[in-house]
Amino acid sequence: MSPANKKINILLIEDDEDDFIITRDLLEDIEGGDYELHWAPDLGLARKALALNEHDICLMDYSLGAVDGVTLLKEAKTLGFTAPVIMLTGQDDTRLDTEASQAGAVDYLVKSQLSASRLARAVRYAVARKQIEAERVERMRAESANQAKSKFLTHLSHELRTPLTAILGYADLLLHETQTPSSVEKLGIIKRNGNHLLSLLNDVLDLSKIEAGKLDVDKTETYLTPLLTNLIELLQVKANDKDLTLAFVATGKIPEQITTDPLRLQQILLNLLSNAIKFTNQGSVTLRIDPSPEEEIIRFTVIDTGIGIEKRQINKLFQPFSQLHPSQVGQESGSGLGLAISAQLTQKLNGDLSVESALGEGSRFTVSLPMQAKNTHWVDLKLKHNTSYEAPTPAPQLQGRVLVADDIPEIRALVSQIIRMTGVHVDSAEDGQAAWDMIQQHGHDNPYDLIFLDVQMPRLTGPELAQKLRAADYPNPMVALTAQTMDDQKQQCYDVGFNAHLGKPIDRDLVWQLLKHYLKAKSNTKRVLIVEDDRDALEVTSQILELLGAEVDCASSAQEALNKVNDSLDGILLDINLPDMRGDELAPKLRSKLHDSAKILAVSGEQLSKADLFSCGFNDSFIKPLDMQKIQALMDAL
Repeated sequence: MSPANKKINILLIEDDEDDFIITRDLLEDIEGGDYELHWAPDLGLARKALALNEHDICLMDYSLGAVDGVTLLKEAKTLGFTAPVIMLTGQDDTRLDTEASQAGAVDYLVKSQLSASRLARAVRYAVARKQIEAERVERMRAESANQAKSKFLTHLSHELRTPLTAILGYADLLLHETQTPSSVEKLGIIKRNGNHLLSLLNDVLDLSKIEAGKLDVDKTETYLTPLLTNLIELLQVKANDKDLTLAFVATGKIPEQITTDPLRLQQILLNLLSNAIKFTNQGSVTLRIDPSPEEEIIRFTVIDTGIGIEKRQINKLFQPFSQLHPSQVGQESGSGLGLAISAQLTQKLNGDLSVESALGEGSRFTVSLPMQAKNTHWVDLKLKHNTSYEAPTPAPQLQGRVLVADDIPEIRALVSQIIRMTGVHVDSAEDGQAAWDMIQQHGHDNPYDLIFLDVQMPRLTGPELAQKLRAADYPNPMVALTAQTMDDQKQQCYDVGFNAHLGKPIDRDLVWQLLKHYLKAKSNTKRVLIVEDDRDALEVTSQILELLGAEVDCASSAQEALNKVNDSLDGILLDINLPDMRGDELAPKLRSKLHDSAKILAVSGEQLSKADLFSCGFNDSFIKPLDMQKIQALMDAL
């Protein structure tokens, strides 16, 4: 109801009964006015009325005996009165007008000049301004709440995706290395549950974006066969675990391409198919693809032989956090977000999501989308299952010459073999003296690029040889091999000229790490700088990149990244949220130090728009967590 037709409750604070009667009569003379007047003839009643804060407006006399109206107006705020106040006075005085305005009065009326129309206008304007202000405050409060929610979810996304990177990444690494069936099964459980957590996180973030109107779709020409193939490969294990038949069928030929957002279409179908498998205990789950060129619509129908849904429950399906009654779902349950998000995403794609179901008879969920496939080929549905698996490259490919000196033949051979796996030329020596002789033979013009020296060797120990080489101005790095790993013992190695320390038993990955640090990569090896402040995420991403053949350097802050960036890098993997500078601010600074073909890839817990990425100097972005598949895609992007 607007101020024009709503009853307005007016508090009149006036110690003169004649003025009260005049004001009452003026209000009664206002045509079409609906006012209820409450009179407070003294300060005691005035303060009680102000404290109740039940009126829409207050008319306050300036002269109230011992206390003037301006003083009472200031006191009204402390009493909790929030409605507008119009000051009434017997004389036209600019000073009093200013005082009243500064104290918070919205208007100033002289009693002798008062008329019904002027009083009505002042009251209506004051109430209207109050309403406008209240709406503005409420709008600001809502905007502030949305901003706080958005900031919280962005922070939550980053904080949850970062440990998920470590969980899923290390599971990938262990699955790559282990051959024990029981270990593979346990690691598979870790992967599945980690991916389930990631799915829940994505659902919450997507729902929040939808509610805020910030979820965008990116429609492109989308090949259907690869998208459907990926879907069936993702879901086949779940179906097999429940002995269900999972089938994708078409009513005829299908368009090779349609115009849609492939990521969101896959998300919708994955939600529907996952639900169908979850709530089907025997029988089958089928995805039927039914294009209709006449209607220019393509329908994707998920059909299951599951428990079905009561008709009275169907309307609740697409409400966020809504779930079926426990008596219907048994032990199966979920977050209640998947269908709500699927319905919203379908609308975003200008489509429709409908459901047909009966309890005990299964369900049909149909996604109808604009096909937009006029200039495409029509093909038979043939899903191309990809059953092959290419093992990642086991070692970085480097170049250079390395000398290994150790008096134990088995250790010498082991270290040499680990180094040869990187493509590096290796010479070996049986003790310190033999190593010194080989170094002298090569001369100062052709020195070894890196030397590994055992600390305890006959004739000449590692520390003795290191001191001798440094005294002869030997420039290149040396690594101490020793079973002594205490900090003070490591320091002793550094004091005599070693650059690094490698403990026994020998760790292959640590050897490779040292080699990558000190030697140059071969021309076909990608050199990547990872900039990430989370230690676990940094380590697992680094290790996976290394397994895929990249030469990796790491930085945990913006300043460290600026110190390490150089024009030999092929790419930079840059976290958006760094402790000392945001990634989008750092990217242009890094770009200025790279060669033209190098790429900067953003890594974030939130979806970034392409326009924002390109404006900051990024070439592409990847969403955390980074698993083996995403990092392989990252390598392909460099």
